[in-house]
Amino acid sequence: MKALAIDCAVSRLAVAAKNENISAKIVLDIGIKQSEKLLPAIDYVMKETGLCAKELDYSAVTTGPGTFTGLRLGLSALKALTLSSNIPLYGIPSLDAYAWPYRKAIETVLPVIEAKEDEFFYSFFIRGEKLRAEEDAGIEEILKQLDTESPVLACGPAGKIFCERTAEISPLYSLHSFSPDEDCCNSLFEIAEKMISEKKEPLKDYDGPLYVRKSEAEIVLEAKNRS
Repeated sequence: MKALAIDCAVSRLAVAAKNENISAKIVLDIGIKQSEKLLPAIDYVMKETGLCAKELDYSAVTTGPGTFTGLRLGLSALKALTLSSNIPLYGIPSLDAYAWPYRKAIETVLPVIEAKEDEFFYSFFIRGEKLRAEEDAGIEEILKQLDTESPVLACGPAGKIFCERTAEISPLYSLHSFSPDEDCCNSLFEIAEKMISEKKEPLKDYDGPLYVRKSEAEIVLEAKNRS
């Protein structure tokens, strides 16, 4: 199939396009300049794979949880493409996408994304089945939900960091990480095509990001209203 995907769950955005067996990807880890470079990056991967927008079968994006700025950028760019070229857009929860490569693992799979204030967005999966909705919590709170004798595979952008910090707090857990990819664009393609085969609906115009926690602006506004 012919498709475009954006992994925008973390500050390091990845943009990928595929034209059957040809693919191209570019990573944007350039801070606030991402907003300026995202559209040129989309144009680049499309040209490298010989695609134009009207030829796409679909596009896919991580919908959160993740960084507020990244999620807004990714969704806005692909929604504009949907409106201009009538391309279906499939939204995939970030933690689902990061857990996808390990759906056949025998361990409990723990995808994690760094949140602010030394906390992580997380969920649990066993054999590809999500056990609970996305939440954010500190390491100690997450560890309370784990059995020290059961193996756990931490994955996603913060998998390695989570394991390192856990070892500092409590080395008793059978916890390891495996993160060969720095983004989940390939998972987005695979999950979206599974959704298409199962005739699942793409995102609607009014669908937005999945926010587990409030933005700093919302927190500041609430504090002002209370004072």
